[in-house]
Amino acid sequence: MIDLLARKTPPPGLRPAVRMGLEAAMAHFGMQDRELTLVLVGDRTIRQLKLEHWGEDASTDVLSFPTWEPGDPFMPPHLGDIIISLDTAGRQAAARGHSLTREVTLLASHGLTHLVGHDHPHADGLGYEEGATGPEWDVFHAAWKAAESALPAGI
Repeated sequence: MIDLLARKTPPPGLRPAVRMGLEAAMAHFGMQDRELTLVLVGDRTIRQLKLEHWGEDASTDVLSFPTWEPGDPFMPPHLGDIIISLDTAGRQAAARGHSLTREVTLLASHGLTHLVGHDHPHADGLGYEEGATGPEWDVFHAAWKAAESALPAGI
């Protein structure tokens, strides 16, 4: 189950498309019986969260707050929270030449991959890079491919 909260109003059609993509990514990881919360915010809110939790005073595209540690034998029903800045996602979508819905879905699949215990080296540029290479990125690309396949045509 995905609890999607919008603290900043997304454009029409974004919520159901992102939900479909994120559900496909959860199924990809075998986590379709788990829950997570996806919160859509603006730059001011995500900047405040990043400062509070990471000590960095800067906006970002996505933050993940897992509710468990990899290797813990008990995985709770709620995987954690994914926070996405619609402001940053909008700038990134424009720079990449695709829709905000596609960008938010990409970021949601990325955040989910962190929630299930995967990490990667820091990516320069526009946050998550679809073209990043190396074995540590393969799991992120696979999650995105699963999410992307569930998006309606033309997104």
